Amino acid sequence: MTMMTRRRLLGAAALTTTAGLLAGCGSEPEATVPADGVPRGKLSVWLHQTKAYDAVFTSLLHSYLQEFGGVDVTPLYVPVDKLDAKLLTAFAGDAPPDLFKIGGWTVAGHARKGRLAPVIPKAMGVSDEKALVATYDQSAVSSLSYQGKLYGVPIDYTICCLYYRRDRFAEAGLDPDKPPTTWEEVAEYSKRLTSADGRKVGLQWILGNPQWTVMQLLALVRGKGGGILSADAGTATLATDAGIEALRYYGGLGNAKLSNPLSGFGLFATGEAAMVVSGLFAMDLFPALNKKLVFGRSFDIAPLPRWDGGRPVAPAYTWGWAVAEQSRLQYTAWHFIDYLQRADVAARQLMDASLLTPVKGWEKLPSTDTKAMEIMAAAAPHADFGPQTPVWQEMAKSLTDAADAVAFGKKTAEQAAADFDQAMRRAL
Repeated sequence: MTMMTRRRLLGAAALTTTAGLLAGCGSEPEATVPADGVPRGKLSVWLHQTKAYDAVFTSLLHSYLQEFGGVDVTPLYVPVDKLDAKLLTAFAGDAPPDLFKIGGWTVAGHARKGRLAPVIPKAMGVSDEKALVATYDQSAVSSLSYQGKLYGVPIDYTICCLYYRRDRFAEAGLDPDKPPTTWEEVAEYSKRLTSADGRKVGLQWILGNPQWTVMQLLALVRGKGGGILSADAGTATLATDAGIEALRYYGGLGNAKLSNPLSGFGLFATGEAAMVVSGLFAMDLFPALNKKLVFGRSFDIAPLPRWDGGRPVAPAYTWGWAVAEQSRLQYTAWHFIDYLQRADVAARQLMDASLLTPVKGWEKLPSTDTKAMEIMAAAAPHADFGPQTPVWQEMAKSLTDAADAVAFGKKTAEQAAADFDQAMRRAL
């Protein structure tokens, strides 16, 4: 993963004498590989955006266009919670953008339907896919593959941790320097942090959000030795002792009736929730939601708890860059992605936007969020991306229905687990 400058492109052109030769080798589509190895064309790019990342991306975009004058790039910024749905609509209408950010959890579903183009290593300055994969954290990059093919490169990697309000802990007589380390302790702390009227709680789950429901329950179910789906992702396995106990625990914490447009994130920012499970991005999110929040003073982070005597589970996810199979500019799209993925850019993004591109050795990148990086580095051996299945959307929706039903007291844990397994038998 190195930048393809004009000088390097001359070398690439010598190796790539004709597009037809490459296509004949069965590797890179003829329509996407220019004979001279030079990127050109007008790219459409869809991505979700923050003000901090905008400064990084916009600067890179302008410098890329200056260096490669035959390329034009038109970005479209989509709210993060709308991007997956917008991409689904675009694919359904046969009008996807050339390249886009994609949640790793959706790769299998899109790849199975032939919507994604495999990476073109030469466009990214390496000889083959193996060399490209070697430049990234292995667990992060593997979450963007399907049936042995790599369909994306990771840009936004996070491992979940526990955020807690130091001020709320102090008010409840809890030591802010001793956050809970087990889920049993989380429940005990939550009792002391919950007000009589229930308007202030300890841990609050992020309800109604499929991606976060999967990660939250993943920690609980896998931590007890169970699974949401079987190891081969072919069978639903929530209606087991581990799954039922996890759902029962899930329904026993927080107050599902507390309302905020940003769910648990917003409730944490207001102080109504004293704890929440979240990722690295929240280091910037919470102060943006409440200017009075200062890391290390009013809020802090800790490793995600484990069950007492259980194994650690670190739910993780990554957003990646991907290219549409329908794009006639696949080479140019991957070339631009390579420009965005340089090692120096990874360091800058982490410093300026708290966005971690998991290049190999990411643990040593300089960061303003040193404590968060240390926690992530320690948790990395236990990173768990959850079930990789082409029916992830259906799975996540059914799991959210089950978890929310328990949280709102509409179903018992046993009923919700059985209903989930039944729904997945139809989907799988």
